[in-house]
Amino acid sequence: MINGQQIKTKEKMQVNFNHHIRSHSKSFTKPEFKFLQDISLGILKSQSVINNQIALSLLEEHSPKNICKRFTRHLNKEDFGTRLQDSIILKQCRGFDMETGIIIDESDIIKAKAKKMEGLQKVRDGSTGEHDKLGYTLLNTIAFNSDDNGYQISPISSDLIARDMELDSVSQILEDRLVAINLASCNKGVYIFDRGYDDRTLFKSLNQLGMNYIVRGKGIRNLIVDGEEIAFSEVIKMVKRDTKIKLKENNEIIKCGLMRVKLRLDPYPRKNPETIDLLLVVSKFAKHPGETKGIFHFLCDFPSLPNLSEKEIIKKAIRMYRTRWKIEEVHKHIKQVYGWENIQLMTYLRLQNMNQVLLLAMCYLYSLKMCAKDIIVSFPHQIIYRPKLWKKIYDFIYYKLSNIVTLCFSFVVRYNVDKFKGVWNNYMQLEIPCMKNGGM
Repeated sequence: MINGQQIKTKEKMQVNFNHHIRSHSKSFTKPEFKFLQDISLGILKSQSVINNQIALSLLEEHSPKNICKRFTRHLNKEDFGTRLQDSIILKQCRGFDMETGIIIDESDIIKAKAKKMEGLQKVRDGSTGEHDKLGYTLLNTIAFNSDDNGYQISPISSDLIARDMELDSVSQILEDRLVAINLASCNKGVYIFDRGYDDRTLFKSLNQLGMNYIVRGKGIRNLIVDGEEIAFSEVIKMVKRDTKIKLKENNEIIKCGLMRVKLRLDPYPRKNPETIDLLLVVSKFAKHPGETKGIFHFLCDFPSLPNLSEKEIIKKAIRMYRTRWKIEEVHKHIKQVYGWENIQLMTYLRLQNMNQVLLLAMCYLYSLKMCAKDIIVSFPHQIIYRPKLWKKIYDFIYYKLSNIVTLCFSFVVRYNVDKFKGVWNNYMQLEIPCMKNGGM
């Protein structure tokens, strides 16, 4: 039986959903905005990105076939996804500071048995590491903020890419996203990349934009020290690892060192090459006595934080890079719960637009962690944590939130209460069928 606290929580979640979608209304016509409301709500209810399942979950008087036709009409619009992407980036980048980690990484959508989907190409399967399966590349960005009580993840952008269908390369698309995020955030935050992004072109773009960044190095390129170009392996030996950092999770000790170096931007050595200044952080787990085992290194720069000491730079690079794994957890969550890889649309344009709609729904879902404590108190049976483990609500709680949102929205339909002529207040909410005033 639903109690009063659960009713209030449901009402708050419905109002937050309506408010979240409404914040993007300026970029769309009224029919497009209603489409966004419907399809986003359907994704959360059905935990699916398949049009027919979304349509069935909406509980509308129209047939699922007609609803799917309406969805397809909007998904076929050329600039729909671009407008939604720009609006999401502008909204999600508000409130960044210099402790915000902006994590960029690629993933994949494997469609091994698909034959007619437009733009299919061979991609790397992240689960097996093989490159012989058909699918699409995903270029994703999230923001990560932490405090004493846990952390908050905010999806920022997601690009579904078929390389053969794009005029721009993936690196050019990445640069465009970096520029958009940089402008929307007023050059706040630290950009975090895995070793796959250790590329001269990326370093040049980051330097030109004046961004703070951390890139895990591959260890394969030469660096310039005191005017002389030296192999990466030799430069590492020159770094004195005299700073010790103790990890909170397992109390392991890391020995670290810092060196200021230059990186050649020209692909081939030449006289008077174009270079940039950056910082090389070399770290090694103390438990590995060998010379090479357990070593990892970062190429980084913090132009917006010129007063950091060497020890503060080292700690910041190690601490912030360790958050990079959160984007992998986000990929896993959306694929497992919302069937990201089950997307079934025949044209490349529809696939891209649906991917942006899924991102919009995830922006709402991930924003709920800010009020997760109230939600969990109202629905403790959905959590099943022992009292000693309740601190897990500050960890990766998004699987639980997905189930609670689906439960709360299971009998909800979109209903535009426009009595207040666009003025937002708590009475503007979604309607639960067969119940007066939405059952609230």
